[in-house]
This record gives sequence, C-alpha cells and structure tokens, in this order.
Amino acid sequence: MNARPLSRRTLVLAAVAAALPAARTWAAEPASLLLMAGAGYKRPVEALCADFTQRTGIPVERSYGNLQQIFAQARASGRVDVLIGDADFIDHAGDLDLPQRQTLGQGKLVLAWRRKLLGRRSPEPITDPVRDLPDMQSITLPNPQQAIYGRAAQQWLKAKGLWDRLQDKLKIVQTVPQVSAYLTSGQIDAGFLNLTEVLAVKGQLGGYLELQPGADSYAPIDIVAAFPPDGAQPATAQARAAFASFLRSPQAHAVLERAGL
Repeated sequence: MNARPLSRRTLVLAAVAAALPAARTWAAEPASLLLMAGAGYKRPVEALCADFTQRTGIPVERSYGNLQQIFAQARASGRVDVLIGDADFIDHAGDLDLPQRQTLGQGKLVLAWRRKLLGRRSPEPITDPVRDLPDMQSITLPNPQQAIYGRAAQQWLKAKGLWDRLQDKLKIVQTVPQVSAYLTSGQIDAGFLNLTEVLAVKGQLGGYLELQPGADSYAPIDIVAAFPPDGAQPATAQARAAFASFLRSPQAHAVLERAGL
C-alpha cells in the first residue's frame, strides 16, 4: 500500500513541536553576569566566579585591568553587573551608577623584593624601608593615577619623604601583575603591590613587608563589590542578587581570607 503524503498543516505542526524543546531550553538558560575587577584581585575573583557558576549554573564574563581601564570598558559597554575594587576609586568615577556596595575586605599594600638570581647580587632583606629603599637600584609600582596600589605606594613614599628622592629609580607600570612579573623574573629589585598578589607568588620572591595604613602612611583601602541599582538591567537582576548572596557565604569568605582580605 502506498503511504499517503503528509498534509502541509501536519508538516507545520511537526516543525513547531520539534522546535519547542529547544525554545524551552533557551529560555531556561540564566543570563550571564558581566564582572569587572582590578587586576590585582584576578586570582581570588577567578576562584569566586568558578565556585559561583558551579553552584548556580550562572556564567560570569570577566574583565581585568587597572581601575581606570575598567571604568573605560564599563563606559564603552554601557553595562557592568559587578565591579570589584577600591570603594574610593569607584566613588570618584561619578558617571558610573553603582550605588550598592558589599564589603569584601581591607586591601593591604606590600613592599616586596626579588630573590637572589644566578650571577646577580641579592638585595639585602628590607627591615627598615625608609632606610633601605634608597640603596635599591630599581623600584617599581603601578601607575598612581590609574591603579589602587600605585596610588597607595605614592602616598606612602610621599609620607616617608622618599617620593622625590627616588624618582630616578622608580619604574611605573600599569597593573599589579606587571609589578609581580618584574619581581619574580628578577628584572627589578623591589616593588609595591598588594598582599593578595604577593601571597600567590611569595615562593618566587626574596621577601616582603606588609605596610600598614595610617596618617603617616597610605589611606585605608576598602575593597568592595559594587552593583547597579535594583531597577537597572532587569535581565541580570536575579543573577546579581544571587552573586551578592554568594559573596556573603562561608565559601566566599574562605576564598577572600586566603587572598589576604
């Protein structure tokens, strides 16, 4: 017996039915978050995002740089769901509407020095930075106009009367990871960076000193996660709320504590 050809209506209904599961799957996919952060916190932020996505299924797009670079990216994209960095730096980016804040910890400025390399004299351990820094041949720090820890380093050097004295020895770079790269490769004698980065590479350093904030040092650094208002960007509102809740969890706190925050 010859099979009867399917009617056009039957074919259309079959096509629609076949497409429905895919449509339901697409609609169930959570909106991804767009997170931007200071480069000096890339390691803990990567760990936080990986844990968050594993627990919730919500993907997180990430971008890193000094905070001025991050601000420029946020302005260009017209969107940022989470921005992690120094609260004061974020406050001075007045055109970014990120009023909701969640404190992650206190940033800590560190002075580190390279370890001994073959054929090169090892720097002596720094026990008194004000006395010992002028004996260093080369010192690096992130750009004070663009990076949290560059500004903190400049504040500390000025407070100690070293900023003008060391101008011929200072090498300015863009980000904390660049300072770290110079130190671990032995291309620079000493450098200013944050405790989070130092803890990640301390086995490749000669040593380090944590510098305390204060009136005769640098201003305290409050590291926060900043979010847009509740009514902004409705597509990611639930994902933002989920990420904020995750940051309050014991798992997130453990990651931040290991990172020196």
